[in-house]
Amino acid sequence: MTEGEKDPKEVAVLLLKATMLPDGEVFPRFDQPKYTPADYTRMACHILFRCQRCGTCCTTGDPIRLRPEDAAQLAKHLKIPLNRALKKYTIPDPKKPGVLDFKHILPCKFYDRLAGGCKIYAARPWSCRIFPFLGVYGSSDQVVVNPSCPGSVETMKILTRAMEEVQREPEGYSPSTEEIRRSKEHLRRVLDEL
Repeated sequence: MTEGEKDPKEVAVLLLKATMLPDGEVFPRFDQPKYTPADYTRMACHILFRCQRCGTCCTTGDPIRLRPEDAAQLAKHLKIPLNRALKKYTIPDPKKPGVLDFKHILPCKFYDRLAGGCKIYAARPWSCRIFPFLGVYGSSDQVVVNPSCPGSVETMKILTRAMEEVQREPEGYSPSTEEIRRSKEHLRRVLDEL
């Protein structure tokens, strides 16, 4: 492991604990988001994921969806008024009323082929942030990995091996509800860091 990388076994233990009880039993307030085990798996994948800068996501993603806060962040990043950013860079999604998509995709207008990366990385939309572990958090019961993304394929192999290793250990895990809550919160913070 290099500096900054997380130990896959530690991530597997975190994931195992986080998925031992449903969110409703750990976070009883109604205003807390409720995530599925697949969501926590995606969060764990994001911890282990290392982008290989292949450009597949930027050159094949269609559509690239934007939430209202994504459009606002883009305008702020480009230092232009929101209405100008909306007009210049977005179109209404024909399949999802109230949702915006980037214009000029395939490849994405903000993909820099020479640098092999995103020109607006700090302000990239949520759909780009959650790639390659697709799914809308809180609504999908399975992790979909994009097979054309070598980093995601490798991440799933690493996490799968680590989970198998942890589950083979004889001592088992009987964490308290508090430990489960802390594990869930740790993984949830990953979403803030994407």
